[in-house]
Amino acid sequence: MTARKKSKIIAFAFDTPDIGYRNQLIGAIDAIHQKVGSAYPAAKCLLLPQEVIEAKDLPQSFCYTNFSGYKKFRVKVFSVLDTWLKHTTEIPRVFLTPYNLTESTSPDINADMICRAVKEYYKQHNLGEILTVALSSKLHNYKYIDFINVPKHMLNFSVRIRLLQNKKLRKKVLITVGIIHSFSKENISKKKKELEHQFSQPTKEAYRSAHIKKLQKILEKNKKVVICLGGRTEGSEIIFDINYAQTLFEKCLSLARHQYGIIIVNGPRTPNDVTDYLHEKAQQHQDIIFHNCKHIAQTEREKNKWRLYTGKFEHEFSQHEKIGNIYPAVLGFGNTLAVHTVDSFSCCETLSVGIPTAISTDGIHINKSIRPDTINMFQLMTPKYALDFEEFTKLACYMELEPQNLKPALLSNPLKVFAEAIINRIKL
Repeated sequence: MTARKKSKIIAFAFDTPDIGYRNQLIGAIDAIHQKVGSAYPAAKCLLLPQEVIEAKDLPQSFCYTNFSGYKKFRVKVFSVLDTWLKHTTEIPRVFLTPYNLTESTSPDINADMICRAVKEYYKQHNLGEILTVALSSKLHNYKYIDFINVPKHMLNFSVRIRLLQNKKLRKKVLITVGIIHSFSKENISKKKKELEHQFSQPTKEAYRSAHIKKLQKILEKNKKVVICLGGRTEGSEIIFDINYAQTLFEKCLSLARHQYGIIIVNGPRTPNDVTDYLHEKAQQHQDIIFHNCKHIAQTEREKNKWRLYTGKFEHEFSQHEKIGNIYPAVLGFGNTLAVHTVDSFSCCETLSVGIPTAISTDGIHINKSIRPDTINMFQLMTPKYALDFEEFTKLACYMELEPQNLKPALLSNPLKVFAEAIINRIKL
């Protein structure tokens, strides 16, 4: 291996195709590196197997429950670390892993086992201490995780009692209001400029040209709403179906009748039938547009992965893909409301950069006994930071409320506090 030195702190993680969790990792790594003055880019600290070029090419997240046993999992972890560490001159001091609720029914075991494998690698190769960190996690009795970021919406009464009674446990827990993320005003501004540049570029594709022109006209409207859809999970705890899509579109029509421009974008978990329905309905209205931000399956193997799009509009959506994910860019236009569905924690991103935000709940069924965190998040965010979207729609239609009229409290971004807490736990 390359000769190494113990100097500035480098953090790393295993990459994931899940955009939300990937953003958490990038935000956390960048925050740590900025705090210690390291110029090491976060993108180079997200590890992939040698045969994989980009995270989107991963068939599934790199986690223990996707392997037949710990031995095989450990061998794979060691292999990836061997390859990556050949190209680093400094010993990484922090390992991060997300608490991935959508990957399996055992996010705690997945998080603990990957940290176990990393710790064993460091011990076997005499690399010194490695601080293992779980992001946006419930409070579990982890054996191999040294530091736990627990968002407030994941706390229940019994957990609060545990923390009060256990001083040692409290020292390894950082409670934040909201989740770690990588969202920023700078990125919104950058993406807005990129989108505006696309508007000026000629294209021979008739559908793409018409789609861009419609998007431009909507963005020229004085009042705008951008709806970012979440979706279902592996289990039945979140029912996000065509009934919700129909309820949502009725609200879109109400706002459009009051001179609002509506932009709807989907996420990896948005079901194909919901996506298709909203796309079809939006085509019938000049002030409502649907833009697909979900990756389209390219192979038979990919078509078996439910997070990829395999619906009937693959040709049209391939044109959307050439335009790219417009979600951050369209938030940069004035007098715009960001709307997130209650199953998602993305509201933390827009709220922390001061974008007027609402949360949509009507029509989404969530099993509170399994996912109380989603309901807790909604209650934490509204009405102090965000509005209930159903309430906003009524006020916008009957009292001419506009996004720029909203004066919510600014949600504090936990990145700085997180980075300080991590560094304080490392013995330099």
